[in-house]
Amino acid sequence: MLEFLSIALMFLYAVLRKKPLGFFAWFIFGVSWLLKIPHYLQISDYYNTVIMVLAFSLFTFMGLTILRSENQDVFVSATSVAFVSSLIYFSFALTELKTLLITHTADMTVILGKTLGFNFTRYDWNIIEYGGRYVEIILACTGIESMALFAGIAVSTKADLKRRVYAFLVSVPVIYVLNLLRNVFITAAFGEQWFGPDSFYIAHHVISKILATLALIAISVAVFRFLPEFADLIFNLKDEMVRTWKRQE
Repeated sequence: MLEFLSIALMFLYAVLRKKPLGFFAWFIFGVSWLLKIPHYLQISDYYNTVIMVLAFSLFTFMGLTILRSENQDVFVSATSVAFVSSLIYFSFALTELKTLLITHTADMTVILGKTLGFNFTRYDWNIIEYGGRYVEIILACTGIESMALFAGIAVSTKADLKRRVYAFLVSVPVIYVLNLLRNVFITAAFGEQWFGPDSFYIAHHVISKILATLALIAISVAVFRFLPEFADLIFNLKDEMVRTWKRQE
């Protein structure tokens, strides 16, 4: 699997600091995102399609910059964060934990929905019925991608334990709850046809995407407040990439 190969190369690069390892780690990581495009096109999710293209472009550019840069410190630090976050994510995505997480998310969505007054019913282990319509809970519906990212940041950023715990608490649990509310919103909107025949598309691909983006921005700001070291890493990474390519002109 490309994902495991990229994770292994990230680890080796962080330890050995060899430029070719860094390039291939990030390039292969980017390709693994690019290969998701057919799925998103099939379900008309153009937002995530654009995200996949941008991710591939950014990660490939990152790899190329590693080959050219004389300062590997900032790239090793960034790769360490990516390694931890990816390891957390793929521990769920590519193991039996995937089924457990999806089942748990479906259970909690039904419970929360009923608490909020919607008579959701479990039709199958990962399918919720409401109003005679059915919503399938898949891995992307669990919020694991975002939770893994911020968990990786909290774990791997060089800061005192107290601030890393605070950063974790203002990100991962918040994403977990917001994601359940998102699932309830989509299921209720689709089941009751709040937006007409295109209710699922509007609720899932438009409204939820916009709200999720705004929420992640707000959560990122909160995490930066507790972990300015990570904010510094981002800015240092940007500055080094700019300096590296300017030197090549």
